[in-house]
Parts: sequence; structure tokens; C-alpha cells
Amino acid sequence: MRATISGLRIAVIALGCYWVLMFISTHIPANAVPHLHVSDKFVHAVAFAGLAFLLSWAIPTNSSRPLRNVFFAGLIGIIYACLDELLQIPVGRTADWNDFLADCLGILFGLLLYTSVRYYLTRMQIGLFGRV
Repeated sequence: MRATISGLRIAVIALGCYWVLMFISTHIPANAVPHLHVSDKFVHAVAFAGLAFLLSWAIPTNSSRPLRNVFFAGLIGIIYACLDELLQIPVGRTADWNDFLADCLGILFGLLLYTSVRYYLTRMQIGLFGRV
């Protein structure tokens, strides 16, 4: 059983909202970005871990290939991380290889977290992420 709101999967709604907020926050002009008391790289990693987790959850899963969505989520996440860095240039921010690396590490963590949570919930026979 899939969790839905008016027939739309909650995973897709959560991904859409998260991705829009993430895009807006990464494209605020450099002079308007608030100073955080944590590493910029940590923020990148956490943001992209969330994106990867939600992408994995939102992409439909085939029971014969249960981790195919994780592969596609990782691929989409890496492509978006690259585009995100490049699209920050027009708003006065910089494209940084270290930020891209932090994004990729975050994506890896998000995929591992999704896989672990899915495995645990499947073992407990909780069908939040698709068929059990």
C-alpha cells in the first residue's frame, strides 16, 4: 500500500517541495546568504543527502529489481549537483569543485540511508517504501 494524498504519492510531494526549496536556497545571491556557524561543505552534504533519500523514495520500485531506483536517484542527484553548481554563477555565487564533492558525498550518504531504512522496514514488514 502506498501513502498518498488525493492520489499523489507522499514521496513525490515531499521530493517536489524539498527540491524547490533547495533550488531557491542555493540560488540566493552571494551577498544575501546568511552566515551559518557550520561548514558550508556540511550544509551541501546534508542537503544532497536529503535530496538523494527523497529521490530514491519517489522513483517507483520494481520488486524484481528493488535497488534500481537507488541507482537512478544517484545518477539524477549527481547530474543535478553539477548543474546546481554551474547555475549559481549567474547569481553571483561560485561553482566550486569542493562543493560538488560534498554534494556527491551527501548523495552517497542519502542513498545508503534510504537503502538501510528500506531494508529495515521491509524486514519489519512495513510497506512505506513500496511493496513488501
